[in-house]
Amino acid sequence: MTTFAAQITEAKCSDLHRAVKSGDDRHLCFTRLSGTWLVCVTDGVSLWRTELDEEEVDALRDLAGINTLEAFFHKFRNGFHNGDLGVAILGNKVTLTVGKGSTVINLDMFEAKAAEKRTEMQNILFKLAESATSLSSELEKSHQLVETLKTQRGGNQSSVLMDLGPKKGPNPGKAKPKKVGMSVINPTSKKRKVAHGVVFD
Repeated sequence: MTTFAAQITEAKCSDLHRAVKSGDDRHLCFTRLSGTWLVCVTDGVSLWRTELDEEEVDALRDLAGINTLEAFFHKFRNGFHNGDLGVAILGNKVTLTVGKGSTVINLDMFEAKAAEKRTEMQNILFKLAESATSLSSELEKSHQLVETLKTQRGGNQSSVLMDLGPKKGPNPGKAKPKKVGMSVINPTSKKRKVAHGVVFD
């Protein structure tokens, strides 16, 4: 039987992050798997979090009117990927809205304790640094591949242009011999003899 943690991992919801802008405020929303499923929001100074187990996620799914856990995780992941996120702060509580339309997921989270905040901020900081390093590496590889393909394509174009040049036969400057008795005006037909009229002896 598939465990709850395995379901989250398979659904690619264990390591999500997305920056959200609401007016002048900016927040970073992210998830982490650590025994339970952690969903966090930070403004760079304060941090709010909630820990969710299978029963709590199932209750959220039911409240959102989503039929299955698979559909719930699919909507949650797409909400992060598409930026369909909303953050509302009320006192020491934050409500994170995921998705849009009739099936919206709402998560209430509360301000983390000092030790929890330090742990989560450290985790997201290194995760983002690793992500940026990985993207830079992939970009460099792609750039090198493009340059290699350009070089190869340039070499192929030169050879193609050389092939398109004038064809050299045995003696390209030599004119084709004219056939005797053929018309100058219409080379495919024979000359007609000039009529001399009737000859009387």
